[in-house]
Parts: sequence; C-alpha cells; structure tokens
Amino acid sequence: MLYLVHSLGSLPRQTKTINLLFKPVIRYASSKSGKGPSNEKLKAIPFAQHIKAAEKTFEDYHGKGFFSARLSKTSPPEQAFLPFWVVSATVHATIEQAQVGRRVMRTRYNPATKRNESMWETDWAWVPEKHSFTRDYVPLAHPGLQIYASHRYRRGLVDHITTGPALENAVPFTPSLLDTSDKDVTRKVDPFMIYPTTALRFAKSYIQDSEERLADDFLRKLYGMDETRLLKINIQLENVVVSPVYYPAFIFSVNYLGRRLRTFINGYDLTVGGTKVYNWERVAAVSALGMATVMTLTGGIGYGGASGSFWLGIVLPTIATSFLAMYYPILSLYVRDIMRNQEIKSMAQDSESWDNDWVRGYAAFEDQERRRTWREEKQSSWYNTSSNEGRGTGSDPKGYYKALGVSTSATQSDIQSAFRGLAMKFHPDRFTDSEEKKSAKVKFQTISSAYSVLRDAKKRRLYDQTGRD
Repeated sequence: MLYLVHSLGSLPRQTKTINLLFKPVIRYASSKSGKGPSNEKLKAIPFAQHIKAAEKTFEDYHGKGFFSARLSKTSPPEQAFLPFWVVSATVHATIEQAQVGRRVMRTRYNPATKRNESMWETDWAWVPEKHSFTRDYVPLAHPGLQIYASHRYRRGLVDHITTGPALENAVPFTPSLLDTSDKDVTRKVDPFMIYPTTALRFAKSYIQDSEERLADDFLRKLYGMDETRLLKINIQLENVVVSPVYYPAFIFSVNYLGRRLRTFINGYDLTVGGTKVYNWERVAAVSALGMATVMTLTGGIGYGGASGSFWLGIVLPTIATSFLAMYYPILSLYVRDIMRNQEIKSMAQDSESWDNDWVRGYAAFEDQERRRTWREEKQSSWYNTSSNEGRGTGSDPKGYYKALGVSTSATQSDIQSAFRGLAMKFHPDRFTDSEEKKSAKVKFQTISSAYSVLRDAKKRRLYDQTGRD
C-alpha cells in the first residue's frame, strides 16, 4: 500500500546524537493463482508524455543557459521502467537536550598586538525543556524517500526524476503499460537490485538529516538565537511502509570524450536529470575577460611585471577553467562511480530480505514461464521446424540478440531489462483471441530461447564464438 498523501509540518529535526527505533509494517495480500503476484502489489507510473515532448525537454536541458553546450543525441531514446523503493513512515521526535547561542560583538585587549580588538563571540545556554513532535513522512513531500532501486545507472542522476508529482498517479503495473504506438519500440523493465533493507537505511539517513535541520530551525526561532549545538534527539519510526514502484523514463545517450553521458526524463511529468556539459570556449572567454579586468584594476599580480600578470594572472587561470569545464562531466562520472561502488559494498551489511511476493515473485514467475516454454519448444522441435523469423547473421547467427532487441555488446542488465519488458508484453495469457495467443506464444518462445542463452555468461560466450548454444 502506498501512502500518497501530502503532509509536511515545519517541525524540528535531529541532532548529532540520534536514536532510531525501526518498526517495519509491510502490507500485502496473498496470491494463490499460481500466475505470479497480484498486480496490486507492484505499482508503476504510466508514460503520459509523447517522445517529441521528451526530445524538446532534452534540448532545453542541454541548450538553455549561456554556458550550456548543446548536445545531439546519438540515437532515439530508450523507454524503460526504472525500479524505485518508496518509503513512508510516521516519525516521533523528541529533542532531549541542546544548547542555543547568540552571537555578540565584544572588545577585548589583545596582548600580542597590545591593542583593544573587537571580535564575535557566542554566548551559549542550555535549552530548559524537552520538545516533542509527531509528523508523517510521505514520499510526495519528500523526494528523498523515493529511492532508486538499482545500480545500473548513477543514483545522483536518476534521483532528479522523482521531484515532480508523478508518484500520485501510480497504478497497478500491468503489461498494458508496455504498449506503445510505435510497434518498433519496446519498453524495457529494469530489475530491482537494491534490497528493501538498503532502501530503509537510505530513508533513515534522509530522515536523520531532515530532522537535524528542522530541530535547528525550530530552536533558533523559538528562543531567538543564532546557533545550536550539542543536539540530542530521540527518534522513533512507526508505520513504516516500503513499496516497489516503477518510474517511466526516456533515457537519452550521447557520446562525449569517449564516455557515454545519459539524460533521464520522467515519462509522466518531464522532470529531468543527467550530466550537463558546458561550453568550454565561452567559459574560457569569460574567464579571460574577468581576469584581465581584475589585473587592470589591481595593477597585476605583483610578480614578473606585465608579462607575469599576463601569463600567470590571465592565461593560466583561463586554461585551468576551460579544462575544468571541458572535463567536468567526465570527472563527475568518475566520482559517481566511486560512490556507486561504495554503495554496492555497503549492501553487504544489509539483510537480503526480499519480499518474494513483490519483486522476486515476478522474476520467479518469468523464470518459471521461460522454462516451461523452453520444454514445450524442445518437445515439439519448434526451434528446428519453425520459420527463420527473428534469426540473424554474422555475429548473431540464430537471432538471439535481435529477438531481444539489443546489440551484441549489450550488458547483462540490458539483456535482463529487455527480456522483462518483452516477457510481460508478449505473454500468451494476455491474449484471448486464439490466433493472437498462438502468435504471442511463438514470440514468447523466441525471446525465452534467446534469454536462456544470453543470460548465462558461459552460454553467451559459446554462442558468440561458435554460433551454438
């Protein structure tokens, strides 16, 4: 169950010392149909924007602004559903202790300079009483509680698509959400890779930071002070709900200095995030003009005369700023990669407590159906007697990559997300017409055969090298 309710109080936050008592409440219904978990358990935000609107958003994001560099996409954007854990909770916070301080100007004698000098000092006082607050943390009011549940893309870039109101329009995730007006476009479905317990750890960290800021603001305003310190807050969480939600995303890719830069646009409300590129030539021109103005007004750097002021005061800063502007996107990706690796390592401390009825249930359902169709295919010798539709040549002799709509250089994540989308779209149970069901069964067998080989590193390597599986 998703709590999609707007409620946010301007109440206090936490401190340097915090006690978090976590009482999870997971709510879901049982499923005994044998066809996978109920659609009500997994939500998705539908695509509501046309691809042309996404392309216009991409152009504006990278083209507006004096220092922005206009980028050209290398190919049409991917359309994918990205996994998120959405957290809601009721927070009970009590400020156990704190000091508040007022800055005052005082004049004191300085023995070192033998002069009276004025300086700012802070007078501190203990808060005389405890303050308690209760408020709801809901994901619509707190985008930080909408947590990207994969490692495929860099979290800091994907998180920006959660800042709009799209979440309140989440609906049960059904295969119909994968349908597009363009028959050549298949929407992919990325798998959940981050544990719910990891998402809770991120959520508690967000709540902690939020509570600290609120507590600081509350105490300064209440007592008319300038600063706070030695805060100690006791925080209890209850009614904690963690829900899986898929977000729609147009994913644009561009090549820049040998790296792939991605821009993510929410397919419902067009909120956007991604790595921006800056026009280094304009940055260099502004830097040169600014430093030349500074050198003229200050009379130079005081070293090397006019030549020193020119080379050290103008040329060197201009080169440095232009190189920084040029390589900033690459450096930011490097830093984000380090953060992602640390995040993956930190997951070892979290329990692998998947809700099988939610997320793993879908994966198990897909595997079960894939194995069943694979057996049927072998028993009927379908693969050897069917038409050559979907088969390829060269590096893809049996058309496995073509069947999934991925390139021969696709990553395992690309292959998995492509299969998940196709499996939901072409599952025979979706169709009632006998001819459509028969055609869907053939298509499902094709993608299942391809996935059975390409999902396994050894089988894929053998297929790439010999064309056999």
